Amino acid sequence: MSRRNGSYKTIEKALSRLTTAYICVSQFDYDLGVQSGVITSAHPARVIHNGVTALTGANKATSSEVFVLSMAARFDTPKRQDILIQALTYLPENLPIVCHFLGDGPSIEACKTLTHQLNLDGKVNFYGVVDNVQKYYSQSDVGVLISDYEALPISLVEALAQGLPIIASNVGGIQELIDHNGFLVTNDARQIAEKILTLYQSKKIAEVKANSYQMYQRHYTEHKMLEQTQAYYLRCLA
Repeated sequence: MSRRNGSYKTIEKALSRLTTAYICVSQFDYDLGVQSGVITSAHPARVIHNGVTALTGANKATSSEVFVLSMAARFDTPKRQDILIQALTYLPENLPIVCHFLGDGPSIEACKTLTHQLNLDGKVNFYGVVDNVQKYYSQSDVGVLISDYEALPISLVEALAQGLPIIASNVGGIQELIDHNGFLVTNDARQIAEKILTLYQSKKIAEVKANSYQMYQRHYTEHKMLEQTQAYYLRCLA
């Protein structure tokens, strides 16, 4: 139910007579379902957050002088890699901050062109499709997701699993992933740059990282997701 256009709501309502119950990946989607009349007393729902298994192994060397931002997302609507690229221009040039983009899609060439036009070729890396996002997160300092709308993105859950502070657009269910472990932002390049700088300069970055990992452990493990899903299925079948 994360789609915003009317056609999806119409389809969901039409299929409701074949549906016993819904699973929503965020409270935001649950509330949207209630508001749109898809979730009712006859067709109830439960919020079960997306969950992942944390990749264990190599962690970013603490002695590394480069502060790495990573955004894992398809280069297509609704993602806004272009705004993150623009945000880098508002950071002091001498800061050792780089941005890694993971993913591919129709807007990647435009983002590469923008990077070149803004003289950021030394600050931005495009990795294309990768086989394991968490492997790249484990070598990063901050997980970023700038987007026009979302439900509850797996990419940020994977960032939590690697104990990364989060900077993300305040859309959809993303606010459910933030609790003293990063920042919600508007899609404004200056504001995003300000939050990047705040984390870069923070003397409590270890505490922020610990908050991210604790949130992952409390709410977003694959085990918890599967356990809750199975319990809800059994309840619906009873």
